[in-house]
Amino acid sequence: MQQDVRVAGVAGGSLVRIDLSRKKITHVGPRSAHIAGLPYSCFSNPEELEGGQLTTFSPYKEDPSDYVALKGKNGKLFAITTTCAANALGLLKEDDYAKGNQISAKTALSILSEKLNRDMGGTSKLILEIATNKILGVIAPMLKQYKLKGGEHNIVVIGGGGGASVLVPHIAQRLQFSYKKAEHAEVISSIGVAAAMIHEELEKTIANPKPEDVASSLEEVRQAALAKGALPESITLQSEYISERYTLRSTAVGNVSLDIGTINAKEVSREEAVMIASELFGINDRERSKAKRIFDINNYHVFVCEIERRKIFLKSKKQSLLVLDKYGRVRLSIDNAAIFTGRKEEVAEKVKTILSKSSEKKDDLSPQVHILDDTKLVDFSSLTAPEHVSKAIDDALETTTSKAIAAIIKLR
Repeated sequence: MQQDVRVAGVAGGSLVRIDLSRKKITHVGPRSAHIAGLPYSCFSNPEELEGGQLTTFSPYKEDPSDYVALKGKNGKLFAITTTCAANALGLLKEDDYAKGNQISAKTALSILSEKLNRDMGGTSKLILEIATNKILGVIAPMLKQYKLKGGEHNIVVIGGGGGASVLVPHIAQRLQFSYKKAEHAEVISSIGVAAAMIHEELEKTIANPKPEDVASSLEEVRQAALAKGALPESITLQSEYISERYTLRSTAVGNVSLDIGTINAKEVSREEAVMIASELFGINDRERSKAKRIFDINNYHVFVCEIERRKIFLKSKKQSLLVLDKYGRVRLSIDNAAIFTGRKEEVAEKVKTILSKSSEKKDDLSPQVHILDDTKLVDFSSLTAPEHVSKAIDDALETTTSKAIAAIIKLR
């Protein structure tokens, strides 16, 4: 599974921006109350905000002066944020970390709304909508790029940060996905998570890359990730050939101990892994036995589930596959897959048989193949010719010391 980290400049503390001449909210973020050094209106006493005046300012000298703040009676400035909007609408539970004073939030949003000739509820909803659209602008291209659909892939949106309950429910609702708040969400920083992830990428200009080119590039980025502190068992390798640019791109993504290492993370038990897999497969508690563990290997949990799909009057069954790492994180998810396990010689032979049949059918593209051992998951989808895939797998298996190997093949 390829991991992809992207950033949208909006969160629970994002400041509102307006065009007073047009009486319009133009943006939300990217500057936050924290950057500006301002207290949230919703976390302040109502008395401090009553009779306040709306003002605009620049958080940094080089920033535009269209960021909104509320100036209290004593001249103190208070931020109007997405969290303030959610509190004004009463969307947060009493025990939520982002829960503030609803009276204070309504006071601040009412003063802003008066300037815009809008009602308080409509202004609050608009702020959340603008912020949500910014995030969807990042998510939507990813869903398209990876061909993901909620109904088919059981996608769950997970929120972190103190403002997780402010925007995540709106995002999930718009996408029609389910959502969760991460445990101890209030202490999770998106910057910290990104910093804890090692991402190494290498591009080489090669016309018609050979298996040894792919193997060499993958090992190069793997070693680079290890040198920067990535945990060996967390590394996922992927290669992609961009034919129009004659470019072979190899990527290694792994995590350091701050993210999933033994210092701050808990390994999931076999029972917990079953529960996670069942939920991702969309199986209820009574049907949990349908999530079958098929491979015992260090650092990973591998499950399959036979899922029935209906199309008009036809129905078919496909074997969905899921690979979790030892911390319960998804490393690979395929909705129609075959898997072969055993000693590396046995697995290599079985894969070659599949690839040979593909060649006999004169298929233009080789099936997508992933190899899993004790410490890594390798994707060979950048190679399209069956003979090239076979050679690359041989090269990869030569270096492994694992007694048990799995080959995962995505079926069409």
